[in-house]
Amino acid sequence: MRLVALAAGLLVLAPVTAACSGNPVTSLSSIGAEGTGAGAYTITATIPSAAGVVRNAPVMMNDATIGSVGDIEIVDWHAKLTLRLNEGVKIPTGSHAMIGMTSVLGSSHIAIVAPSKATGQYLSAGGSLSLPNCPKQDNIAMPETKPVADINAAQQVDPCMYPTTEQVLSSLSVVLNGGGLSQVGDIVHEMSQALGGNDDEIRTLIPRLNTLVNDLNGQTQNIISAMEGMDRLSQTINDQTPTVQRALESGPKILQLLVDERANLISALDNVGDLSSTVNDILAENSDDIKTIVPNMRKLMEQLSMTGPALSNSLRILLTFPFLEEKIPTIVKGDYVNSDLVLDLTWSRLNKTMVASVTNPEGVSGKPANLAKRGTNPFTAPLTPGITTPKQKDPANPKPSELTPKSSVPTTTKKSGGDR
Repeated sequence: MRLVALAAGLLVLAPVTAACSGNPVTSLSSIGAEGTGAGAYTITATIPSAAGVVRNAPVMMNDATIGSVGDIEIVDWHAKLTLRLNEGVKIPTGSHAMIGMTSVLGSSHIAIVAPSKATGQYLSAGGSLSLPNCPKQDNIAMPETKPVADINAAQQVDPCMYPTTEQVLSSLSVVLNGGGLSQVGDIVHEMSQALGGNDDEIRTLIPRLNTLVNDLNGQTQNIISAMEGMDRLSQTINDQTPTVQRALESGPKILQLLVDERANLISALDNVGDLSSTVNDILAENSDDIKTIVPNMRKLMEQLSMTGPALSNSLRILLTFPFLEEKIPTIVKGDYVNSDLVLDLTWSRLNKTMVASVTNPEGVSGKPANLAKRGTNPFTAPLTPGITTPKQKDPANPKPSELTPKSSVPTTTKKSGGDR
């Protein structure tokens, strides 16, 4: 009897001793667990974290239990698991392990994920699943304008790990509380208030919207061209960024200058108004003269245009007469002037120029010879026979033909001839 009581006491103290030594009951192999039967074999798998995974947790592949978790170790800040697999289970080479959720209550399992491209090879007993290449996920960025609760830690889901129950519930909380669903009711209420009692207007609006959409659809190419033009304009402005920046920096100075010169600008505008009023009065008073002058200016301009380059060339000698400006350095040398003078003293030239302007002796004495109307030469006329001086009219004794008034009525001459 004493032996039986001693054995019973040892059985009672064994779990307590195991618990006090730091090895929980879950560290013991469960009787009948997967991967502990005959023909079972073990492999190792490395995962980033084993949070929530316990010994004897099921190992699953394609949603089927194929083994259980054995030892759990920490190697180089990663979790190294010993996986006990049932007999006949084949793990493709290149597979990796992930932590999955067995139930909503938080029970975890190890899921083996086969590679996307199978090689046809399988792991043998003692093989290992390497650590998957899991990129690090950044925390969720907070909007700068609206504060959000610090949920980054809960929302940071490892790409090589299925989301936990806490993460799912946290995401759902974000959607319900900060995702805008609470505003749906307000939106529906406001739309109901806006549309209520406006049935006729809405019926009229819908065809108009249809017309608008059709018009926009017909102008698609023009809209695209306008957008492309805006793109080119934006590119041009972007290329001229330094110039635009300088212009913006100079803008306040220009505005300040305009403010400082406000009085002068107002005075100038007033003077312009006075000038325009004066010009208006002048044009109104001389409108008839302007109407007469303007058509005649056309003839003057035509004559000026006919001169061609002669007018502009004549201006070259205007201030430096009688020499051209560019010829002065070659003509004037100090106190001397170099010049070639050609004199035409022939009788024909003198007769046309100098002699034609000489007054005859009678003109000098005050008694003109009345030869101006005859176009005679005062020097050669006395020597030319046949030229007589016309008789002067005597106003005291007019001829009878001069006393008869001439009729201003036009006379008609009848042609002779018979009728045709």
